[in-house]
Amino acid sequence: MTAADREDCSVKWCDESGVHTVHRHYVESIPADSGRWVLGVNVVRPHSSTTGVELATVPRHGRSTVVRLGTHEADLLHEAIREAVERIQRRAGRDDV
Repeated sequence: MTAADREDCSVKWCDESGVHTVHRHYVESIPADSGRWVLGVNVVRPHSSTTGVELATVPRHGRSTVVRLGTHEADLLHEAIREAVERIQRRAGRDDV
């Protein structure tokens, strides 16, 4: 995508080019499950809706899945992931078996 493509969209943060109804800013693509999946994280504003967060799971084979979250739901997910990671870190070195 070139800078000229982005200039077509009136939403300055939008990375989409050409004609589109969903504005999207690509934030991160995270390889997961030993490279079998990619988890995409985007800022998104579909149609004339409110801006939120989009999670896209992209398998190496098969169909992708997209989940759109409002900012409140994204905040809840953020906290849940943070808590899960902290629990893993607290357990590091313990024999849980």
